[in-house]
Amino acid sequence: MGAFETASFVAALEREFETRIKNIRSVMSGADEFSASALILACRDEKGWEDVYYLSGFPGSSGVLVITPDEANLFVDSRYIALAGETCACGLVHCTAERRRTPLRAAAEYVAAMNLENVAFGGAQLTYSIYRELCSVLKNAKLIDFSNVLMNMRRHKSDAEVSCIMDAAGIAERAFQYAVEDVSAGASEREFAAMLEYAARAGGGDFSYAAPVIVTSGVRTSMPHAVPTEKKFEWGDLVIADFCVRKRGYVCDMTRMFSIGEPTKETLRLYSLLLWSVEEAADIIAPGRAAAEIDLAARGVIRSAGLGDCFTHGVGHGIGIAVHEMPSINQFSGARLAEGDTITLEPGFYKPGWGGMRVEDDYLVTKTGTRRLTGLSNELYVVV
Repeated sequence: MGAFETASFVAALEREFETRIKNIRSVMSGADEFSASALILACRDEKGWEDVYYLSGFPGSSGVLVITPDEANLFVDSRYIALAGETCACGLVHCTAERRRTPLRAAAEYVAAMNLENVAFGGAQLTYSIYRELCSVLKNAKLIDFSNVLMNMRRHKSDAEVSCIMDAAGIAERAFQYAVEDVSAGASEREFAAMLEYAARAGGGDFSYAAPVIVTSGVRTSMPHAVPTEKKFEWGDLVIADFCVRKRGYVCDMTRMFSIGEPTKETLRLYSLLLWSVEEAADIIAPGRAAAEIDLAARGVIRSAGLGDCFTHGVGHGIGIAVHEMPSINQFSGARLAEGDTITLEPGFYKPGWGGMRVEDDYLVTKTGTRRLTGLSNELYVVV
């Protein structure tokens, strides 16, 4: 067992699911716009799996969770019945193979038979075709979008959830160290991305449903979210590696840079500027702090060097089961940080024809400030 896979830790996670379902039922029983007698959460082809996992522990790519005041039911097809029995923390699992119904159709018909007035659903990850099918079966019910309820519930992280993120971060750190120690000039961006993924998987991580690995080098570092190519690392190149590792459903998100050969003084000067911008933002993380202030603290440093127009994205975002969660950390955000938020800081600047720089770490908002969850040094690594 890993550091966070003891019997007591698994039991803590199981209690998490029970608490989450109780919290959902509490919202459903209210007298406001979220009052509902049932909640339907559907995932299909990996889309929408996050909310299903959050409330049930089921990690499959297809299934439908139905929560009522008295029961929690998971509907899956025959491919997932064994996995659901092994992982699902809710009460009842239904296999829909017998009558050749899809899990969605079976779940919708199950709810329709109750003749309910209000039925909640998770709309943020729902495709239009799934929504139409729900409407066609639940003809007499008013459908209420629970997306904001679910996103706000997932935003606050418990100690068990933070432990999962830290475990993922430890795997990511070891994977990067393995890959950067084994790489050399002549390797391609795609090869280095594969090295990272191999090391993370071998180290206990799970890349399922995580973001694609980003590796760019040379002038291609001016593209913040480029796909790794066959471009080979050359002497003098800077390399950006941005990747996620998942552990027990939760992700870390980390970016590190290295130089092929000794970096120039100008490179070191700019990289020091980048780290300064991180420090300025991290120093003011605290409950109640406006997310826009966090962004502007980092952005101000980069602007002071005349590179403000080259900082083309927000400084960070929430992380958890999904790679991007609430709150958004950008200069236009209206959010305020709260205790239990887990966020990234990833300032960067990008100059077409020259290249770019970015570094990224994960942080927990604590009662008194912040704690960094990614322990690997964010220095500029050098490959010789």
